[in-house]
Amino acid sequence: MKTNTPMKTKITSLITAGILGTSLASQAAVTALTLIDDDFSSSTAVADRFNTPDIDTDTWIGSADWSISGGALTNAATTGQSTHLINSVSSTATYLDKVTLSFDYSVGAGSTLYFYSTLFTGTPGANMDGRTSKVDGTYWANDFANGWSGRIGFSGPEYNLVGGSTTNSSTANAVTSFVGGTSGTFSQTYDISGFGGGDFSIADVSNVLAVFTVNAGAVGDGAISIDNFNMTAVPEPSSTALLGLGGLALMLRRKRS
Repeated sequence: MKTNTPMKTKITSLITAGILGTSLASQAAVTALTLIDDDFSSSTAVADRFNTPDIDTDTWIGSADWSISGGALTNAATTGQSTHLINSVSSTATYLDKVTLSFDYSVGAGSTLYFYSTLFTGTPGANMDGRTSKVDGTYWANDFANGWSGRIGFSGPEYNLVGGSTTNSSTANAVTSFVGGTSGTFSQTYDISGFGGGDFSIADVSNVLAVFTVNAGAVGDGAISIDNFNMTAVPEPSSTALLGLGGLALMLRRKRS
């Protein structure tokens, strides 16, 4: 025997479904947040120290050995040294607790390419003055740190993309590196949820730093090329699945009504 659902129950169900649908839609709309996306078709590379006004300018700041040509970030590998890009991050999405990183690379024989990335949680100092002169594959990490004498970097704690440690001028802190004579596409996802004692997410991040450096053992070592660079904050895969299941449940419920 089929029983009719009381009108009051139907209305309550519809209201609940509407609220749930709005919540799911708002979260589904931010299932990822682009931090840096550069195919080097419109960005620029400038030889200079990195200062606070350089943030969010779509400009890689570093040594004169770095340039953008042919739709790629390139290094002639005559002196090595570093190039830096910093973007601001503005998000309240606490469920975005992973960061994906990908780029294409080509490293000529004799050179070694390093990539570093730091997540900052504070505001940039007015006197930031990041140097670019290291030639051993490292960079002046302390110039971007909190309270560094004479070169005030970011206030608040900072976290290396790999493991969440404080960054310093050591190749051991590199996110990844590539030796000469190699090329390909690098792609990796990093879990940031455990940073700062745990429960960390992109909502805690104020700025993201990307740094490429070269250790050129001798003048005229193999040139380097980088293209299609991307860093994106994403949720735990299970969170995305739950959003999908919630949406499916909502549609089934509406269909029954």
